[in-house]
Amino acid sequence: MDAPVDQVRTRRRGAVLEQAILDAAWAELGEHGWSSFTIAGVAARCGTAKNVVYRRWENRIQLAQEMLVRALRSADEVVATSGDLRSDLLGFLRGLEAFYDGPFGEAVRGVLLERADRTSSLTGPEVPSPIVAIVDAALGRGELTARPPALVQNLGHALMTSELVHTAAPLRGPAVELLLDDVWLPALLRRPTGG
Repeated sequence: MDAPVDQVRTRRRGAVLEQAILDAAWAELGEHGWSSFTIAGVAARCGTAKNVVYRRWENRIQLAQEMLVRALRSADEVVATSGDLRSDLLGFLRGLEAFYDGPFGEAVRGVLLERADRTSSLTGPEVPSPIVAIVDAALGRGELTARPPALVQNLGHALMTSELVHTAAPLRGPAVELLLDDVWLPALLRRPTGG
C-alpha cells in the first residue's frame, strides 16, 4: 500500500536544497544569534544531515557569507532618490539599521569577527551601489560639486558596521541622525581643497 501523498517526502537537490539550507540558517541566526549558530543546528532545522551542509560550505563562516551575498543580491534594487541628499542618506542609514537588526546583522557581525582575511570597509575601492546612486543624484542636482573619495562615501555604513561589531547591536534612533548630521554629511559636503 502506498503512503498518503502528504507523507511522501521528495528528496531535495541542487538549488532547492541549497535554498532550504540557507533558509534554515537564516532562521537559526534569527532565533539563536551568532554565538549559538552551528552547522548541526542548521542541518537539524533543515531536516538534513550535517555532511550535506559541509559538502557545500566548509564552516559556519562560509555559510554566513553565502547568506549575506544572497541577501544583498536580493536587496540590490534601484534607489529612488528624494531630491535631497540628507533625506536620501537618512533613508539609506535607516534601511541599514533595520537590516542589521536581525539575522543579517548577526551574520555580518559573526563573519567580521571570525574571518581571517579582514579588509577595511572604509578604504576599500567599492562603494555600495545605493550610495553611488545617491551621490550621483546629488552631483546631478549640484548639492555636491565633486565626487567624494571612496573613504568619505563609505563612512556612514562603515561606522554603522563598526558599531554593530563592537556592541552586537545596530546604531538606532537619534544616534543614526547624529552620525549623519555631525559626521557623514559634513564629510560629503566638504569642498575639495586645491593642492
